[in-house]
Amino acid sequence: MQCRTDEPETARICLMQGIWLFCGIDRRKEKKMENRRRVTRKVLRQRQLGALAVIAFIVLMFVVLLAKCTNSSDEKSGKQTETTTTTVTTLPETTVPIETTAETTTVAVNPKASNVKLSKRELFLEVGETDVPIIQSYPDAGTYESDEVWKSMDPAIAVVNASGYITGVSNGQTYVILSFKNYPDIEIEIKVNVGVVDTPAIATTSILNGDSPLSEDTVTTTVDAGLA
Repeated sequence: MQCRTDEPETARICLMQGIWLFCGIDRRKEKKMENRRRVTRKVLRQRQLGALAVIAFIVLMFVVLLAKCTNSSDEKSGKQTETTTTTVTTLPETTVPIETTAETTTVAVNPKASNVKLSKRELFLEVGETDVPIIQSYPDAGTYESDEVWKSMDPAIAVVNASGYITGVSNGQTYVILSFKNYPDIEIEIKVNVGVVDTPAIATTSILNGDSPLSEDTVTTTVDAGLA
């Protein structure tokens, strides 16, 4: 439609048509934009729902894998405990012989100790009784009575003085040691019995009479050891 500007009415109509046309175009554009907006909103919602579904699936798979891992670890630990319990074996006790070496100590004995002679090497005393073992020979010619050293091992049973006189104090047995100042390594022991009866040795002889072992008669003869 051509609009003639020399006619006012026609010009007005043309203007109105242009305005309507412009307005119609704008309305169409707005409708298209609204449709696009609606489409984009739907797409966004779909995308959001898809993302949520993917996330939920991933979480579910993670939970399943974690459960499988825990179950497998429990099974492994159970197997390990079973193997340890089954592989435990008790070994028999074995005794290892221990070699013991006996140490022997050698004590150097003064050869002059054999030169010392005593009249008695053992005394039998009663409580309060006194006796003396007489020294018959000394270690050498340079040793005298003044060199004698007497010592009792248990003064509660027997005591001895510097001259060698031994006195019983109480019932029991002990030793008196004789040594010398110039030979302290020589020690002569004298056994002292206080309150102990000196019993003689008894020898017994068995004589079998008869040829048969069922008719054995035993005859015992006693002989005083002092008279033998």
